[in-house]
Amino acid sequence: AREDYVEMIPGVPSKVYTYNGSVPGPLIRGNVGDTLIVHFTNNLPEPTTIHWHGLRLPADMDGSSVAQTPIQPGDSFTYKFELTEASLFWYHPHVRSNEQVEKGLAGALLVKERKQDLAKEIRKAKQKILVIDDVLLDEDGQVEAAFTGTMEEVLLKKINGRDGNTLLVNGSEMPTMYVKSGEPVRWRMVNIANNRFMRVVVPGHKLTRIGGDGGLLETPIEDLDDVFLVSGQRADIMFVPKGKPGSELIVYWKDTTRGRHSIDIMDNGMVMMGDDEMDGNYPDIPLMRLVFEKNYKPARELNLPEDLRTIEPIDITGAAETTLKFGHSMPMANGTVKFLINGKTFGEVTPADAPDAQVGETQVWNLVNMTGGDHPFHLHGFFFQVLETVYKDENGNVLEVVPAPPLENVDMVNLPARRGPPGAMSMVKIAITFDPAEGLTGADIAANGGVAVIEDADLGIGQRGRSGGWQFHCHILEHADGGMMSYVEVFQ
Repeated sequence: AREDYVEMIPGVPSKVYTYNGSVPGPLIRGNVGDTLIVHFTNNLPEPTTIHWHGLRLPADMDGSSVAQTPIQPGDSFTYKFELTEASLFWYHPHVRSNEQVEKGLAGALLVKERKQDLAKEIRKAKQKILVIDDVLLDEDGQVEAAFTGTMEEVLLKKINGRDGNTLLVNGSEMPTMYVKSGEPVRWRMVNIANNRFMRVVVPGHKLTRIGGDGGLLETPIEDLDDVFLVSGQRADIMFVPKGKPGSELIVYWKDTTRGRHSIDIMDNGMVMMGDDEMDGNYPDIPLMRLVFEKNYKPARELNLPEDLRTIEPIDITGAAETTLKFGHSMPMANGTVKFLINGKTFGEVTPADAPDAQVGETQVWNLVNMTGGDHPFHLHGFFFQVLETVYKDENGNVLEVVPAPPLENVDMVNLPARRGPPGAMSMVKIAITFDPAEGLTGADIAANGGVAVIEDADLGIGQRGRSGGWQFHCHILEHADGGMMSYVEVFQ
């Protein structure tokens, strides 16, 4: 990692943080069963790590602050782990993430499926990796420092998260992609933005989602008007472009209602927090341009099988339950606001506060959003399945129960804003199996200097390195760094 200049806007060099001199970082490709070895050197002016978002791996390779001591400027570290699932993942720092990711430190990691595991239509489709981001640039085209502006503007960036003013696809503003009419495309998409939720629309086309965080779905989800990604989330979509040779089509970002707030600081110093009247209605923004090449073919429908693969539902019989409440303090006129899980910021969490689990144990977590804004929840190191979402009013009465979505293994889920005044809540119920996964040997761990949270470096085959601390947090990075983060301690 090093500082460098890149052109996100043509002709305007921006000083950024990079992996190997590029934004986003290099696309890493591998196959299931490969061992990934990354020799990382920190040439930044501050400490950093690499978190491997979505991957099941040994605890000391996770790159979080409970798993690894930050890598100091000039120091190096070797990340080494097995790739156990086929999907699109990504990597980014877990030190001052809201600033380091905003400055450019993020990249995609594709673990490819075996060809025999893919339907013919998927196998033959033209595949593109789309790393979607936004960045807040000043009038000189430089990344704006965090939390600048009036105190009201600072509080808005903390409460709502920091939206950028420049949307990027694979590091470029409004890039051009060439497609052929009648030939299916497969887009592997990841939203690496600090805060912006990405609702992507391809005008005149219906989309089919075939995968997400944990790889292929069981059954394709068809006839979608858009693809929706909260911060940190991935999607695998297909469609058949249709257009005349030489014609163009603009793919655009569309807003979504997510509980944005307004902030007013009164003359007496009181902070009034209200609802953003534009929430869900901000203007569409062009994202990228599709240009239709020659070799025109008539439009046709995708020919996908009904079953893409089998996903086993998690058996929650007898599973212990844990409740986690996500909230924040009232903003103060001096610009401070605390983001909380079970009433504490991450810096206040003690081992007694952290939930714990045994390797192989199944638990049900009730993720309760007490706030008026959405919070994208991310769990490190393990997949989970969403069971249901429940909305309650301020008196505890059930307003609505939303049943489980189509079965899918995920590492992220959006916790929707409460419906009603303070005291109301939404609750997303998830099932997690703290599964074993092949990892490092004791010798590997020792060679990397050892990590205190590894309880036993000589765990049995299939369980090595899974015990330790695994973080979970809101993936609005301003919220995570502001305290909305904790960890689960997993024991052998």
